[in-house]
Formats: sequence, C-alpha cells, structure tokens
Amino acid sequence: MEERLLQIQDLHTTFFTREGNVHAVDGVDMEIGAGENVGIVGESGCGKSMTAMSVMGLVKKPGKVDGGKILFDGMSLTDMRPKERRKILGNQISMIFQEPMTSLNPVTTVGKQVKEALCLHNKGLSQKEARERVVRVFEMVGIPDAAKRYGEYPHQLSGGLRQRVMIAMAMVCNPKLMIADEPTTALDVTIEAQILHLMKQLQEEKGTAVMMITHNLGVVAQFCTRLYVMYAGKVMESGTVKEIFKNVCHPYTDGLMKSVPDMESKERLYNIRGMVPSMLHLPKGCRFCPRCQYSGPKCFEEEPKLYEVSPGHFVRCFLFEQQTAQEGEA
Repeated sequence: MEERLLQIQDLHTTFFTREGNVHAVDGVDMEIGAGENVGIVGESGCGKSMTAMSVMGLVKKPGKVDGGKILFDGMSLTDMRPKERRKILGNQISMIFQEPMTSLNPVTTVGKQVKEALCLHNKGLSQKEARERVVRVFEMVGIPDAAKRYGEYPHQLSGGLRQRVMIAMAMVCNPKLMIADEPTTALDVTIEAQILHLMKQLQEEKGTAVMMITHNLGVVAQFCTRLYVMYAGKVMESGTVKEIFKNVCHPYTDGLMKSVPDMESKERLYNIRGMVPSMLHLPKGCRFCPRCQYSGPKCFEEEPKLYEVSPGHFVRCFLFEQQTAQEGEA
C-alpha cells in the first residue's frame, strides 16, 4: 500500500437515546493510502456512512465519537480543536453526499455554493478569481456551458448535472482525500458510468485518494483496489478487491456476492435470509450468526476476532480460527 493517508483505529461512534445506546460504529479499523481507491460495502444500517460522518466531524447530538483515533496525514483529527479541524475538513478532506438535491441549497445558485466552499479555505482569492476557478472546475467535471450553469439553481439541473456540481464542490480545493457516499445511487446506469469515469479520471490526474461507500459490488470491481465489508457496525472482511472477489471468505460477503443479479441466469435471485439486527438489540456473539448457515454454538456465545487468512486479507469468522492457528504453529 502507498503511504498511509488516513488511519482509523478502533473507532467507536455511539448514539445515546432514551431506548438505549446505539453503537453505530463499533471498533472499526481502516487504512487508506495516498492516491488509493478504497471501497466500503454492506447493507443499509451497517455503519458505512456513519464511519464517513465520523471522519468528517459531522456526527451531531445525541451521537458522539467516543473512542478510537482518526489520523489524517500524520495528524490526529480526534484530538484537534474544532477550529483547527475545520481548516482540514472541506479542504484537504472533502465529501460527496448521497442525494445532491437535498445536499445543495435550493435557494442559492450552484456556482455560489461551490464558490463559498472555495473562498472559505482560500481567504486571499478575489471574487472574480474565485468565480473563474469555479467555472474551470465545472468545465473539468464535464458541465456543459459552465459559465451559464454557474448562475443556475439546483432545480434547473438534471440529476447527473447536480451530481457533477457535488463532485466539483468536493474537488475545488484539490483535496488529498475525497469521501464519496453512494455518489451514483439516484442516477441511471448511463449517467452512473459517466460519473464513475469522471471520478477515476480526476483521481488519476490529481492523485486524490477516494473512499467509495456503495451497495454496488460492480462499482467496487470497476473503481476500487481494496475493500472493507461492514455489518452491524463492524468490519467483517477486508483485503484487496482482487483477493476478495477471487477468494470470498466471510459468509456475509459470500451472500452479498450471490445477491448480485445475473442476467443470464434463470434461477431465482439469491437473498441473505433474515434481517439486519436492530442496533439496540444486537445478538450475543457474532452479529451475523442468526443469519449464517454455518453458525455453531460458539458463534452464539463469543465474538470472533479478525483472522488473517492470507497476506492483507482479514476475516471475522470462527471458520478460519483453526486454519490461522495451524499456520501460526507451522
């Protein structure tokens, strides 16, 4: 892996509610190298977006990052004062949110919104210079007639153009890390392909690292080099995309892979049995065991740790406990 840019160490994010404490992110460890594309996948409610929000400092009451470390470029974000952290967030670390129609201000032109993000971190820029730079970034992300679009409102743009505005806002300060939270969810497949191609092109030209949060394993295969599979607030499997796709280890990852539609198959589409557990009432032991076809008595009593099944490939499952112990003895 390239030089470590982002390190998440034993991260805990908890929401303190009247019904009980919700451990939305529970002991997560992740790393992203400089210029690297890393994917995070899992079902809704598994902690993907909350991990990103924790990095961005966007967790609000009753939620709180109450444990662990977030290191960016050697600096501890968790130990910084809010004023110091704001100099990095939105500047060196940016984020593309899920739905651009709700993320953009409906009563402000898109150009002005991107310009505000630029001027916030570049105090010396004149208004004219800032506008010219925003128009250049609009052209870079493929927005036609960029100067005209600068003065338009979000409702005047198509879904694809709004998403390009969000990418422009994320890229305008030339960040070292860009977090993309479901950036293609609301788009049709043609626009999705264009957006992914654009992001990859910008990433290669600027050397920006990308954290891609998605449900779509096809996007991961096309865009990412490493992958983290999350379930109920924990990382269940991690490794290179090539290794995981070739050698799926965790039963949950296997279920996600089998759930991908195959247009040539006439068999009924596979689905993982059961439901994602309530984060207020998590099962004892392994969090996936009530839905797992391989679960045994130990799975319902103890929580498995991450076992290294091959160099850089980790899986949280007792199926690999004996294998890794034998390899350690050898």
